[in-house]
Order: sequence, then C-alpha cells, then structure tokens
Amino acid sequence: MKHIFFILFSLILAGSLTAQEIHKTAKAKTDLMSEVPADTSARRWLVKGTGSLQFTQAGFSNWASGGTNSLGLVAWVNFKANYKSGKHIWANKVDMGYGFNLLGNGNDAKFNKTDDKIEITTAYGYELHKNQKWFMTVLANFRTQFTAGYEYPTDSTEKVISKFMAPAYLVVGLGITYAPAKWFSLYVSPVSGRFTFVNDTTLANAGSFGVEAAYTDASGYHSGKTMRGEFGPYLRADLNKDLAKNINLTTSVELFTDYLKDFGNIDVNWSLLLSMKVNKWLAASIQTQLIYDDAVMIQPDPTERARPMTQFKEMLGLGLTYNFN
Repeated sequence: MKHIFFILFSLILAGSLTAQEIHKTAKAKTDLMSEVPADTSARRWLVKGTGSLQFTQAGFSNWASGGTNSLGLVAWVNFKANYKSGKHIWANKVDMGYGFNLLGNGNDAKFNKTDDKIEITTAYGYELHKNQKWFMTVLANFRTQFTAGYEYPTDSTEKVISKFMAPAYLVVGLGITYAPAKWFSLYVSPVSGRFTFVNDTTLANAGSFGVEAAYTDASGYHSGKTMRGEFGPYLRADLNKDLAKNINLTTSVELFTDYLKDFGNIDVNWSLLLSMKVNKWLAASIQTQLIYDDAVMIQPDPTERARPMTQFKEMLGLGLTYNFN
C-alpha cells in the first residue's frame, strides 16, 4: 500500500517546494476564482482588505493561588488588489501581522513574540475552459518577518534563532488549478521552485533553515551558505465554506517531496481556521497548524539530538476587526 501511494503521489505531482516554507503560497489561486470584478464590469480592479487588533490582559493583587501579570497585543492586516479582463486574472495579496505579550511587573516584565510575518503573493491565471473550473496558474511568493525571534531556555540567556531576512523565502510556481466549486479547489504544480535566504552570518554558519553550514576541509574554512534552492512535486487542497451564518471554516492540506534530496519523504502542512463573526466590529477565531518538514531540525531538550519532529500550533483570538474597500 505504501508503494502504491508513493507511485500515485509521484505521478500526480511534478515540481514545487517544501510544504512548510511555501505555506500559503498557493493561496492566491483562491483569489483567481473569486473576489474579482465581473468581466462585464467597467471596474476591472477590486481592492479590499481587513485589519484586526486583539488585546489580552491579566492582573493579580494578593491572589492566593498565584498568577503573573500579563499584557498582550496582536495586530494584522490583509490587503488584496485583484484584476480581471477576459480570460486573464491577476491577483495580489499582502498579509502582515505582529503580536507580543509582556509577562511580569514593571521593569521585570519579559517580552515574548507571539506572531511575526510579512508575506506578499502575486498570481496570474488564464482560464483554460469556458466552464471556469480549470486555470493555468503562475505564482510568486515572498515571505519573511519583522524582528528577531529567540529561543528562551531556563537561564537568562536568549539565543537568536531568526531575524529579518533570516529566513526569507522566494517561491515561484507554474501549475494547474481545478475548482469544481467556489468553496473547494485543488492545485497541482509541475514546475515550481523555492529559494531560502539566511542573511545572517551566525545563522548561516550554523546551517539554520536547511542551508549548508560552515565547514573546514583541506582547502581551509568555508562559511555557511546564505541561499538554498529546492525543487519537488507539490499538491494542495483548499476548502473554504460557511458552516452557518457568521461561522466559516477554512482549511488546507499540502503534500511535498523534494526531488533533489530524499525523494519520497513526504512533508505535510495542514492548517485550519474557524472564524466566528459576532458583529460588524467584533470577531473570534481558532487557528491550528500541523507541520512535518524533514529539513527543519528541532531540539526539544539540550541533552537530545536535534531531529525532524511534528510541529503543532494553536491560537485563540477575540478582538476588533475592520473591513475596508
């Protein structure tokens, strides 16, 4: 059964990038089938966006069972500018977010980053069939972060594990999108590639994010590489459906294996968002993400060897939301 699945997977796919690092890259294909002006409309461009600010706070005074004062903020903005003319569609998306919390009192409060992303996606689509279910899709995606990320051990030392442009990901892909319904689409890319940039000497020398680490041989010392290229088959399925009034479920599953290294070792990226709109200004959301990526090494304990592991993230949010057009 394992061999049959592998053969089918290899035949269906033919060239994209890693499931973790190109996460959301193919999301622009959803914009190719929806949220574009009608072809008969004089208004060829559709511009819209959403911004949100979420706030959390906890305070304790003489609390018998104990507790730590905390203050948290999460802000994000999602902006789209889409164009349609005849069979041609051009979708553009900017997605940015930043969040943090402060734990403790006054000058002793400890800063922790909870969200940090900069993502720009552009996609061109050409309608292949008059039923508007098949599109040739060309995607390009750039992704990085605003500030440094830290590993927080038990002592007072804070180890930098990421920075602005370290990593940064540039993804390009050519594929086919099949959208039998407005709420479901399947994307298969036969020609895709990803470039990982680690624009920091320390992180590059350590081989972070899959780049080649520094080494010494007979010819001398060689610094770590600051760029890495990958090619491999990629498949993505997306579902975006209203379960009830003001309740929406969005989920996507990505599968990938790298042609250049360990072909057949499948990376998985599964994300889910359940959003509930309370009123015009207030909304709540639950987000989860499960990732397995063989190129990302995780060391759960200093006494253990770093190795690929299943990653899981969950976030619950409630805050102000504003839509603009």
